[in-house]
Amino acid sequence: MIVTDLSNSFNPCPKQKVKEKQEEVKVIKKKSNKLAKLERQRDKKIVKYGECEYCHRKFKHLDPHEVYGGSNRKRSMTNGFVKMLCRECHSNNKIVEQLKIDTQKEFEKTHTREEFIKIVGQSFIGRRKRKC
Repeated sequence: MIVTDLSNSFNPCPKQKVKEKQEEVKVIKKKSNKLAKLERQRDKKIVKYGECEYCHRKFKHLDPHEVYGGSNRKRSMTNGFVKMLCRECHSNNKIVEQLKIDTQKEFEKTHTREEFIKIVGQSFIGRRKRKC
């Protein structure tokens, strides 16, 4: 009697397949619920068309710009440091730096500089510009 190898034709216990290495995909960090809620509240109050707050020209689409971005983005939204800018002003770094100074001056009309520094972390008035 001839015995043949039946391992390829029928296997009562399924073999575990070796998983091939898949390229790891970087997962984009999702927005936290608090940040998403702040953005929705901000967007309800904002008119998406009208006059740019810097150049005062009229546009059909304006971008909300948190003046103090990065780690201060949430603080900018809660304290009202959001300006509606046209695309040209929004992408101009000199204008963005000037908005930081103007917004701080506006805040200091009703509050002290120490309160501003507690919120944002630094003062933008009187800062020296860096030379490249």
